[in-house]
Amino acid sequence: MKKQSGVTLTILAATVVVMASIIGTISFNSLSSFRMNEYYNMRSDIELLDEKIAIYFLSENELPIIEDDKRDINSVIENYNSSNINYNPNNSGELYRIDLNQMHNLSLKNDDYYIDKISHTIYKINGIKIDDTQYHTVPYNYSLIN
Repeated sequence: MKKQSGVTLTILAATVVVMASIIGTISFNSLSSFRMNEYYNMRSDIELLDEKIAIYFLSENELPIIEDDKRDINSVIENYNSSNINYNPNNSGELYRIDLNQMHNLSLKNDDYYIDKISHTIYKINGIKIDDTQYHTVPYNYSLIN
């Protein structure tokens, strides 16, 4: 009788390598999918807030903000300048926390959103990092309004 122990060890080692590469690929794709899901949740929240705030602003002639909770945009967004994906040239540079209690029927995934008082651009304070880019808002092609 022939011994086949060498072949069995080789097959076992090959199986472990293949399984490790499959698990690594699945883990990487799951992490990437998780980040994209966070981004889509942020985007959905910002679009909903944008609509609700526009309606509130038209009826109340003011923004639903907490005046005492103000932040400088440069302290929130690192390297905030014209090459940044979050840059809006119409911003005043001061962000105010959105008072979610003033708006009804609002269901958000997060609640740490601030708005620029002049441009009405909404920002998520912590943002979402995808690859090497940190997103704090939904990127648009802004143009300077005089």
